[in-house]
Amino acid sequence: MIFEGGYDIIKKDKNTFAIRGKPMGVEVKTREQLREENLAKISEFRLMDDTFMSAFFNERKDLIQFVLRIIMDDNKLVVNSSKTQKVLKNLQGRSITLDVDATYQNKEVDIEVQQENSGARPKRARFHSSMMDANDLLPKEDFDKLPETYVIFITSQDYWKKGLPIYTINRHIEELSMMPFGDEEHIIYVNGDNNTDTPLGKLMHDFKCKQPQDMYYKDLADRADQLKNTEGGQEEVCKIMEEISNESVRQEKYQTALRLIKMNLLSVEDIAKATDLSVEDVQALTAMVKATA
Repeated sequence: MIFEGGYDIIKKDKNTFAIRGKPMGVEVKTREQLREENLAKISEFRLMDDTFMSAFFNERKDLIQFVLRIIMDDNKLVVNSSKTQKVLKNLQGRSITLDVDATYQNKEVDIEVQQENSGARPKRARFHSSMMDANDLLPKEDFDKLPETYVIFITSQDYWKKGLPIYTINRHIEELSMMPFGDEEHIIYVNGDNNTDTPLGKLMHDFKCKQPQDMYYKDLADRADQLKNTEGGQEEVCKIMEEISNESVRQEKYQTALRLIKMNLLSVEDIAKATDLSVEDVQALTAMVKATA
């Protein structure tokens, strides 16, 4: 069979086709094949994988509260609200997606899992803090309305290589005997290599477990077992995987559209065609750009 453009479509078996052309071969997979691949990925997932983490804590503020109580060493901490994969938009530059966003006692917390040290660099923590602030205030709202914020990086390795279970970063005034600056912005690094016989050490052990039966904490093990070993749980993880992929594509389209809008060379209709966005979406982005100009 000839595909438009001169490519050959070759039937490899009853479920698999390949498009063969001059540039390269492309395999087109069935929905069932994609599902089997996803199930294989799910079996290998750990809480240190942000995709699995998003599914794990989705609409489970009780589990987020459980984790935060251990990290913050506060057994009375009560989470008021939570959201996974929260997108914070930046019309002037880079947007971000928070793995887990939670609030408690007028505090906002961003929890990020990082398998590679490159994803936990200090300036990334700074950027996350700034984006949280930028999205917490309405136009002309008083700065004192900003909540106290925590950016928590749970890193697979000991980022700072000093052997501590946790590292807390706060601003101080050097010339005033390191008096606290008082901006209520905090950054915390949790050492994933910590395997001590402590609540935090056990939590880090559980974050690295592939098998629920190997976990210390029953609440976490039960949730992991549900997601990995029940049909409903597997579907939940697959749905999150698809949503994350779709959101990533959508955000790339938005960023492309924003650049084209700022260049002011194309019509709204042409930008919509170029980015595969709706005219309504491009009109909304255009209005947002004009409002911030």
